[in-house]
Amino acid sequence: MFDGLIRLLNSASWSRFRLTLYSSVLLSLLGLMMSLPGTNLPFEGSIYDLMLHYRPRPESALEKPKIVIIAIDDATLNNPYQTHPELFSPVVWASILDALVLGGAKVVAIHRPLPSTEGRAYPLEEEAIWFSSVQQAKRDFVPVIYGFRWFIDLPFFPSPKFIEIMGQDKLGFLNLIHDRDNKVRSLAINRTIVAPMEENSGDRDEGPEDVRLSFAYLAAKAMDPAMKELKGNFYIDYGGVFTKVSFNQVYEQAIHGQIDFFKHLFGEALVLIGDTSSQNLDAYPTPNSAYASGDRGWNLTSAVEIQAQGIETLLLGLQIKNPSWLTLWAFFFGLMVLALLPILLSAPKDVYLLPWLPAAVLIAYPVVAFIAFRRYVFLPVIPGVSILLLANALYWGVKAREAKKIQRTSSQALNLYLNPALAGQIIHNPEILQRRGEQRIVTVLFADIVGFTSMAETMETAQMVDILNQYYDSMNTAIERYDGFVDKFVGDAIMAVWGAPSSQPRHAVAACLSALMQQKLLEDLNRNFSAAGQPLLHALIGLNTGSVIAGNIGAKQRLNYTVMGDTVNLASRLVGVNKIFNTTILASEATVAMAKEEVCFRTLDRVRVKGRKGSLKVYEVMAPIGGLTPQQAQAVNYFERALNHYWSRDFSGALLRAEAALKVLPTDIPSQILAQKCREFIPNPPGQDWDGVTFLEIK
Repeated sequence: MFDGLIRLLNSASWSRFRLTLYSSVLLSLLGLMMSLPGTNLPFEGSIYDLMLHYRPRPESALEKPKIVIIAIDDATLNNPYQTHPELFSPVVWASILDALVLGGAKVVAIHRPLPSTEGRAYPLEEEAIWFSSVQQAKRDFVPVIYGFRWFIDLPFFPSPKFIEIMGQDKLGFLNLIHDRDNKVRSLAINRTIVAPMEENSGDRDEGPEDVRLSFAYLAAKAMDPAMKELKGNFYIDYGGVFTKVSFNQVYEQAIHGQIDFFKHLFGEALVLIGDTSSQNLDAYPTPNSAYASGDRGWNLTSAVEIQAQGIETLLLGLQIKNPSWLTLWAFFFGLMVLALLPILLSAPKDVYLLPWLPAAVLIAYPVVAFIAFRRYVFLPVIPGVSILLLANALYWGVKAREAKKIQRTSSQALNLYLNPALAGQIIHNPEILQRRGEQRIVTVLFADIVGFTSMAETMETAQMVDILNQYYDSMNTAIERYDGFVDKFVGDAIMAVWGAPSSQPRHAVAACLSALMQQKLLEDLNRNFSAAGQPLLHALIGLNTGSVIAGNIGAKQRLNYTVMGDTVNLASRLVGVNKIFNTTILASEATVAMAKEEVCFRTLDRVRVKGRKGSLKVYEVMAPIGGLTPQQAQAVNYFERALNHYWSRDFSGALLRAEAALKVLPTDIPSQILAQKCREFIPNPPGQDWDGVTFLEIK
């Protein structure tokens, strides 16, 4: 059981599971961090405005609460103050409050500091009138909500007497939440607020330390006491249109006792009093401003109207909320798992289930966000899209990496069976696998181990395979060193090609140099075999250059890239010809013609092999140019001069020069063979039809 568990933990499937899990956790945490308050990502607000603009309001919003704004407008500020000493004195406000209570207003919310809160002293009798009006409103069950602005660096509170009369639970902060573009899209419901510091003291002054609720929330709660408790921030619906009445007009009606006017406009209403004048600096852009923009720029909305929109949003239950952090993280985590699911489900091969899923999740996310928005939940769009883009990048990166790994593994596997050049062409151009051929000029090499069949009969199978593999390793090294292509291993024989599948201008030279290197590596290998007490190997090589048909040959299910033609057959025949002259590497005249500028050759004879018409010259591949010893060079010179005399029927002259070659290089077998032929022909010359061609019985 434990072995199975260990195999699972080390398996590729477990690796993909860990990658999916870790990536999902990290990306979802990144999305959560991008969604934190104060992040203010670019375009996030514009996306919110767009969704708000196209979101239809529910039918429940048709039954709007009655909210009326008493506007301190331009007409109010331009009043010459002829009918009253000061428009904003406590007496003025008290008269308006009394009239609103008599007119049946349900809630009065004051969105402007009163004089007594601005450090301006009024006669005590005037303040007493205002306090009396507030107390009367309470007795008539008309809550009076007062708003103040609170700043952490400059906290400001009404006077203790004002707090005592108004009631601490009716004081709400007016602070607005401004986004990156300065637009107001949301309001805070609660904040932790402390009293100001007493001057020259480290102690807190007496003050409403427990005032934590906003002006809008207190006003809405006073209008509808059954409204459920809320915390945090909420987005404003911005769908309300409110009746606005000039403060100046309201005051005129109040001092003339026009109660019917108040009953008609303010009966059963939540009344907001605040500044809406053109001189008002407390005005800001909102989501609606973007759609009302023109050559004049954004139309600003006064803070009191923003508060009215927030109050209506709360009363209608249309507040748009962000999900909790835990809910948002869980949602992002689920998105990441879904987007990265193809990685988890992928097979060990380059096969991915549902490969379109990451892109589909990315495209679907804005749609899901809009659907959630219609249900009053604002899912952060930019964070969600950002982490989904990263998930897509991760998915394609992993897929590309695995594809590259598979390609590399395939290449390594192909290289075990094919020439690396051919394997590379197949991987990068699979069309090469089509069954077709082409004419090419190539050089073909055949190599064969002398007597290996008999040798193998005396060895154990494992020993034979080991020796053969070591031999193939050495020969393949020499072939690939000169960019050759191993066409096939057949038993103990090797067929290699230069000039296909890749073109090589010097393919004949490369083949000859590779053959010389093969013999050198075989000498090194035999020294190791001798030291290990293993049999030695003797390999013969034949080289031929000419036209062949090169291409993929075979059945549909089994192809083999190879070369065919008479050029191949002759190269195979030349392997056996080595036995006649006791040489190791023979080349045809065509190979010599292409390689003689860089390789030393010796002409051996004109031969005719069984099954072929005509004769051909065969050459021994000796060494690269400059690679012969002085003795070898002198012996080759004597031998070739002797051969020319031999072909001219001057057997005595040929013998003289063959013997001269043997004096320089006594072990030279071709010189010994030629000298013996001359000794036989001197007393018994051949007939007049003799053409100097040696007939060979080998095929």
